[in-house]
Amino acid sequence: MKNFFYFVVIFSVFFLIGCSPKAGIDPHLSVEEKIEIKQEFNSLFVGKWNIENNSDISSKSIAQCYINSLEFTSEGNYILKVSDLNDSSKEPRFFNGVYLISFDESDPTKVEVDKIFLMQENYSEEASLPQAGSVATFDSIKISEQGDLSFNIIFGQQTSDFCNIGQNLSIDAKKEEPIVSDAPEDSNHFKIQKKWRLIRIDAQSAGNGDTTAISDPLCKLFEEEWESRCVETPENPTSEGCYPANTVVITFTGYGTYLWAFYDVQGKPVHFEDGRWRWVEKSPQDYSQFEVDFDQSQEYNQIISIVELSDDNFVVEERQEETVNGVTFELIFKYGFQPSKFSYTPENCNL
Repeated sequence: MKNFFYFVVIFSVFFLIGCSPKAGIDPHLSVEEKIEIKQEFNSLFVGKWNIENNSDISSKSIAQCYINSLEFTSEGNYILKVSDLNDSSKEPRFFNGVYLISFDESDPTKVEVDKIFLMQENYSEEASLPQAGSVATFDSIKISEQGDLSFNIIFGQQTSDFCNIGQNLSIDAKKEEPIVSDAPEDSNHFKIQKKWRLIRIDAQSAGNGDTTAISDPLCKLFEEEWESRCVETPENPTSEGCYPANTVVITFTGYGTYLWAFYDVQGKPVHFEDGRWRWVEKSPQDYSQFEVDFDQSQEYNQIISIVELSDDNFVVEERQEETVNGVTFELIFKYGFQPSKFSYTPENCNL
């Protein structure tokens, strides 16, 4: 299925931009044809790309980062995961935001991809394209007939605290298969694929005939994240200006990516946790339960049930069992989300 899909899409692009004109036919592309070609290119980039080669082509030896994975979503966002080439003990760094594609239309008979700009998350689109991506710029972009991608990447100013500005890598990448290829367009499989902001948690413990509500579970989540990142321990000394998070956004993609992004009171991303997700197999499949794996072990041991899912509301429930002093309790968590683009006033947790 994958090879056939790529053949059809790529053939249509190559056909539109590469056909030799016949006698008496205007070889210039119409506006409609150019729009169609651009749309085809956009659809080709959407997906998760596994990096098969990171070659440093900088003018001098300044290599510091290498790319673990790259993903483009149908909503026009990207997820870039990079690691420190010289220090494997460092946690990988995630960059996500808006991507823009620049096309070369200098030849009236064809359209080619010129550059891709990775911009910061709060980027406001302007009338003209930027000269360079604030996170990274791709050029020398090529897509093979098999659907493989190659490009050069230069890291931008927004990566300066982790990567070397001006570092230039030559990248070869191959696209993963989507986790589902035949889901109905109106199913939960497509509704779930967006960035969701966590706005509430209801939690309770049930056991021994009693049910007890757990107070302020959302604030407890932010407190635990802040303590693990900022509170002074021999392994993790307190950093000046280490602000607590007050909002968290979760991204689901059709290629199994499950990314938590915590943002502090200044709106700066301060912590990421990535994992994998997939639908619980059912017959017939109703896309009502999914399972997640946070440690990349391929052992999906958390099952989440969907309570409600629409374009502007997402509610799920998770149940866990714990045994204390021989008594088994069931912990029940209900999480409420709204699209991250919606306005939101963070809860005051007094951290």
